[in-house]
Amino acid sequence: MLLEKISQNLTTVISEVLETMFFVFLEPQSGTLPSSKDFIGAKVVIKGTDSAYEIDFLAQSRLLQQIAADFLGLDQETANLAQCQDVLKEIGNMVAGNLVNICDPEACLELGIPTVSGEGLAAESLNDCAETFIYGSDEGVLLVGLNVADTSGK
Repeated sequence: MLLEKISQNLTTVISEVLETMFFVFLEPQSGTLPSSKDFIGAKVVIKGTDSAYEIDFLAQSRLLQQIAADFLGLDQETANLAQCQDVLKEIGNMVAGNLVNICDPEACLELGIPTVSGEGLAAESLNDCAETFIYGSDEGVLLVGLNVADTSGK
């Protein structure tokens, strides 16, 4: 099943994208989701011939502000919300694009356009995901939720 392939490759792809494109080194974490409500979210949908998969990215504000500032060549304090959201969407795009390349050698999948899912989000918004991955550093936490997408009415 494609969901399993995506899940198996997700940690490797996230590490490669964050390290090579954003110079960020996050370690996989275990345990419960953080209780803070300071996450900024973005998501990407990957559509297959008979199903779709949603990858949700939630980054703690201070971590994302640091990533955005480094990526854009700014001081950390000057990276604004819109820039942080754009960088998180770009992370989602690169991760999902690499997953499509790895998991779909027949090129049957369609990569959706990343969208912002909000700010001031809680980690619990990922509770309904089939799988949730936690990556962290001293600067904060990145959560990635993987789920079969609801394609009704789309």
